[in-house]
Amino acid sequence: MKKWILGVILTALCITANLFPTSSAAQDKPLAEIYKTGKIRLIPEITITDEAMNGKDFFAGASDVAFDGKGAVYVSDGRANNIKKFDAKGTFLKTIGKQGQGPGDFNYPTEMEIAGGRLYVRELYNQRISVLDSEGNFIKSVPISMETGTIWWRIAALPDGRFIVEREKVNYGDPNAPQECFIELYSSDIEPVKIIYQHRVRRNKYITEPRRTNVPIPFSPSVHWDVTPDGKIVIGFSEKYEAEIYDPVKGKLSAFSHPYKPVEVTAEAKDLFFKNMTSMSGGMGGATTMQRGAPDFIVKNTEFPKYYPPYNDLKVDSEGNIWVRPYLANAAETSRVFDVFGRDGKFINRVRIEGDAHYPGRTAWTSTGFWTITMTGDEEYKIMKYKISE
Repeated sequence: MKKWILGVILTALCITANLFPTSSAAQDKPLAEIYKTGKIRLIPEITITDEAMNGKDFFAGASDVAFDGKGAVYVSDGRANNIKKFDAKGTFLKTIGKQGQGPGDFNYPTEMEIAGGRLYVRELYNQRISVLDSEGNFIKSVPISMETGTIWWRIAALPDGRFIVEREKVNYGDPNAPQECFIELYSSDIEPVKIIYQHRVRRNKYITEPRRTNVPIPFSPSVHWDVTPDGKIVIGFSEKYEAEIYDPVKGKLSAFSHPYKPVEVTAEAKDLFFKNMTSMSGGMGGATTMQRGAPDFIVKNTEFPKYYPPYNDLKVDSEGNIWVRPYLANAAETSRVFDVFGRDGKFINRVRIEGDAHYPGRTAWTSTGFWTITMTGDEEYKIMKYKISE
């Protein structure tokens, strides 16, 4: 009798467990609570490499990653001029598109957004947004407005299907004037609606001797921004450690700031800046070659600031928490440490990434982490799905 009762109880518990499935503590705990510990681990859940495509394709230059409502993963490959599609487990499904200018062709697809079940692909050299369905079938393309001196930097989808676009305009009448950065609202048809934010930036200065060219201004303050899950935009200009929160229609809603200690630009940082530069030089018959490192005339005309800006990146996770990556005196820690603020701008904690992973670049946020693109020392691309854990 007792055994029968015990069996009934165990059966009831099993049924209850199936009706109300449980998950790990890290899965149930909000990301904001995990950040309060001051440390996180990025746990690899799925890794996609060339091997996943079984010789049918390979990553030549992965540039962005996105996923749709069914979990299918899309990777834009700028160098290969196509998009690679995988299922939610990382199994290769198909290659979408090829190099060209026609409908469904690509010429350096540099970023993607998914909105309303459609895939929006910004092509750098065709200067357009190509719109596809989830299977990669071409729907239409929208030319990007390239008025004189205007550069498109980024596009991000809002939850309602509209878009936020970052553009920058150069004053060719005065090449050494500041550039003007615009954060703008666009319709679902990629038509401009209104300017949300604008700020002057200085990315380059121009010289005419020994030749006419632009000289990058190192570590200059920039505009950083991201879209929140509820459709707001967080925008910061990194001259100061502060940012603002905007509604795409109502405008500025609030602002927040954070104390920081300025970090000096070291001699080692200057050397690394020049070593990481690439330039083109002329060859026989008009051919050009890529040269690693800064030419002497660039080194001579480059001026470094005494201090770094307060931060160099801003992201918003799937819960609306705001990640800000500060410059640190210990340069090795810069790729592992970030500050986190709540959706209202209230500071939560400074967080360190433990283990082998680092602060991500391009991210497509999941409920517990994100998809991102990584590269190994031998330039092998890996598309990684990480879970954020304590």
